Amino acid sequence: MKSPRDPNTTLVRTELLPGLIAHTCPTSGGVWIDTIAYWDWIKSQPGFPEPTVSFESPMPAEIDDDSDQPLISPRSGRLMRKCRAGSGLGFRIDFDSSSGFWLDRNEYEALRKHSLHDELHLICSPSYQRELVRMQTSKAEQRRFEQRLGVEACERISAFADWISRSPNHAAAMTYLMNRIEHTQS
Repeated sequence: MKSPRDPNTTLVRTELLPGLIAHTCPTSGGVWIDTIAYWDWIKSQPGFPEPTVSFESPMPAEIDDDSDQPLISPRSGRLMRKCRAGSGLGFRIDFDSSSGFWLDRNEYEALRKHSLHDELHLICSPSYQRELVRMQTSKAEQRRFEQRLGVEACERISAFADWISRSPNHAAAMTYLMNRIEHTQS
């Protein structure tokens, strides 16, 4: 197989972890993990099929994102999809659902450091990618409200919203709140 980063270089077979066979690029330092090899390894792990995907990582990883250069799967020859690894990890995993995962230099090690190396299939899932976009949008929205209202006001409103959402009569509480707001405006 040829390297997605350097088409003149042949990937070299390696074992990332006991039982996890992969192929590395000697020039770029990237790692190719075949889907079949990955699933065989995952199925042999304690706790399978219970891994849960993590959106937040404890320490940010300092890895440069790989740009928007499209990569071709060395196995299938198809264009790979770029999947963000998640909060705190500044890189994307190139993924072809029919053949495998491409991680650039140091990305697999960063996933291992954050205990996400056994969650590639979850990270590359459409639902995880949608949730990341939702979280990023929510955080950007929060920052805009904090700029407009101030941090303290946003914290007070959030605390009240949390309280009212836990109310057993949530709908009635919301109706009363809207009624009070209408009365104070008139």
